[in-house]
Amino acid sequence: MHVQLLRLLGLASVVAVCWGLLSILAAPPYLVAITPLPVTETPESRSQPFQEVTISSDDVPLSGWWLPASTPIAELIFVHGAGSNRVSKFIGSLDFYRTLHELGISVVTMDLRNHGNSPLTDKTIHMGATEWRDVSAAAAWLDKHQPSQLPRYVLGASMGGSAAIRALHRRDLGVDGLILLDPQLDTYDSLIHGAAVTTGLPAPLFSLAAAAAIARYELPSGQDNPLTLATTLSLPILLIQDWDDPVTRSQFARRLSERNGQVQLARVPDIEKTAPCLTNKNRWGSHVAAHPCHPEWTRATIKTFIEQRR
Repeated sequence: MHVQLLRLLGLASVVAVCWGLLSILAAPPYLVAITPLPVTETPESRSQPFQEVTISSDDVPLSGWWLPASTPIAELIFVHGAGSNRVSKFIGSLDFYRTLHELGISVVTMDLRNHGNSPLTDKTIHMGATEWRDVSAAAAWLDKHQPSQLPRYVLGASMGGSAAIRALHRRDLGVDGLILLDPQLDTYDSLIHGAAVTTGLPAPLFSLAAAAAIARYELPSGQDNPLTLATTLSLPILLIQDWDDPVTRSQFARRLSERNGQVQLARVPDIEKTAPCLTNKNRWGSHVAAHPCHPEWTRATIKTFIEQRR
């Protein structure tokens, strides 16, 4: 029995060492790699007027749309999440744009670098560390091509929230408010839980890989972590959070609302795991599913936030 125990301990030690080496040396690229999803549908499918636009960001021509409202009361920069594009199926972006159109909100949206129909710069998701420049470029595009005195908002979903927060921390984008949808507020935590929902393995197994990826690719952490930066923002923030989100977890949304008095935390009504709106999402569950699952609630929440600032 003693010999068998020693053998088991020895085998466990070898497995642990191998897993550690894989986590540090081999796994990090997979946590930030991307295979772009091309945009194959347009707002025309929702009978919504739009224009194809190109937004220059660090000389990277981003593919995007301008969706003007008939009688606009505000304008909004929409920023999608990691691995997605401007027609995110998880968010139901095309239906969401239609809702914004009906609320009188004009939208500019684009595929971030390395996403959708925009160019591949390094085939890497930087979790907002470089993508923030695309948010800034969208604001500059509005200034040049659609100048107005309308209130301006930025909406960031998931990793798009991290990019939006970083952009607002770095530059004055002429923004009157920020809307966050299940935002990535902690890079490390979202990496390990994103890996968990992708693989089905427990999140703690990816701890070393996530730490290695953050170091190797200089992803936002420490004083640059989205939660830390968002705490310093001094503009109205609507934070729409699903409390059961398995990737961008609600504990960080709660922390931000406790640390920044500008944050209005809106908890998404409960979503059943078997709800039709979650079909084909698998382990991603209710991540960024507020509008597909509760469209009227989402509409009313955003409408109230916008009207409070008119």
